[in-house]
This record gives sequence, C-alpha cells and structure tokens, in this order.
Amino acid sequence: MAFRRSLPQAELRAKLTEQQQARHATTYQPSRGGHLPQEQKPIPGTPKKG
Repeated sequence: MAFRRSLPQAELRAKLTEQQQARHATTYQPSRGGHLPQEQKPIPGTPKKG
C-alpha cells in the first residue's frame, strides 16, 4: 500500500492567479456556520441588474 503525499493549501494557493484567488476567497462567519464565499460588493456607478 502506497502513501499519498498531501499538498499544503499554501502551495496550491500559490499556483492560482490573482483573479482565481479573488473568485475562491472566503470569509469566516461563525454566526452563519463557518467559511462562506465573500458577498459581491456593489461597484459605484454601475446600474443594478434586475
């Protein structure tokens, strides 16, 4: 039986581009049950989608 090498999360994160890191970013919110995706913040001057 062979042993599998686990990859550190920091090593995997280093391979991502900045756009990919931003897309997969999470925040810790204990009241909602842990790590959740970041909510999209509105950009000033853009119309609301409807």
